[in-house]
Amino acid sequence: MVRPSVSKRPKPANSIPDEPLLTKESFEKELKALATKAQEETWSRWALQQSWVLIQSAVLLTLAAAYSNVSQLTLSPIYGSIPASIWHSRGVMTACFLGWSGNLFLKRRLPVKPVTLLPLIAAYIPMVQFFLFKISGSLGAVYGPLIIEGLTFLPLLLLSASCTASVLDDLELGPGRLQWLSDAMPGICSYAFYKTMEHITNNWTLRIIGKDFAHSRLGLQIQLTSLYSVFAPSKLMLYALPAVLHTALFNYHVPYSYTTSSLNATLVQSGWSLLDRHDSVTGYISIIESAEHGFRVMRCDHSLLGGEWLAARTRHGLAEPIYGVFVMLEAVRLLEVRERVPDADATALVM
Repeated sequence: MVRPSVSKRPKPANSIPDEPLLTKESFEKELKALATKAQEETWSRWALQQSWVLIQSAVLLTLAAAYSNVSQLTLSPIYGSIPASIWHSRGVMTACFLGWSGNLFLKRRLPVKPVTLLPLIAAYIPMVQFFLFKISGSLGAVYGPLIIEGLTFLPLLLLSASCTASVLDDLELGPGRLQWLSDAMPGICSYAFYKTMEHITNNWTLRIIGKDFAHSRLGLQIQLTSLYSVFAPSKLMLYALPAVLHTALFNYHVPYSYTTSSLNATLVQSGWSLLDRHDSVTGYISIIESAEHGFRVMRCDHSLLGGEWLAARTRHGLAEPIYGVFVMLEAVRLLEVRERVPDADATALVM
């Protein structure tokens, strides 16, 4: 009689192997793996990683510093250079502080990476400025520049500071004995680097502005938007197409012939017409003419450089300059009175 064969039961998947876990061979294998990993983590690789962290943060701060100068130059034809600079430094410090301290909050709350939003914000700044400049008179010369920058440049700076703080989290600094100093050093050095690049880019901008459209106020904004797109490319740039089309077709700050005609259609309602305009080192130069009063003037930002009467001619056939008006206005200051009137209550009538 044949004995029935005993079927072999399959071993469970989590069964303990027969051989012990810690053997001489496994121990040597683990030591070799650790040695290989230690060889890979060499000083040169560590230096390369740290250099890449510093390069990314330097690019972010340099682009933000360059846009800081362009933002003030964009506001100077509207409000003048002095009103545009009154609140600028305070706004910069506030945006840097909020961006640096809130980097973790933004990183967790935003549905996308914060760095991918930088090109999108930069692309919409010219479009937002276009509509805000139309109500610049209502905003006022004191808080108008602050409000416009608070809706355009300062969000870009805030997000740039936040992204810089996130990038510098990967920077390895030995704490040593002063833990608080190593924690505060990235922020202090970043702000010092930002202010340095703001000074350097300001000197560079003043040297090249006005050469062509690419080096005009709006041209520099377009260039910086392109640099942000190269630094942080993403599919979100598709949402920037409306802003790009608006800047290319409807923004009359672009010096095209049809944009100048569109601008004159608005100015003629106030009795003015634009003859020519150009960016320069000293400011935004424009030649405007008043058909109602019959004179032509040259304007640089908010300063009137001079002009001439179109009807009045001298005996030499030259147009009569309008400087006489300014001479009469300034002559009031030369009058000597017995009782000096405070400047706040002083009035004068020029006839």
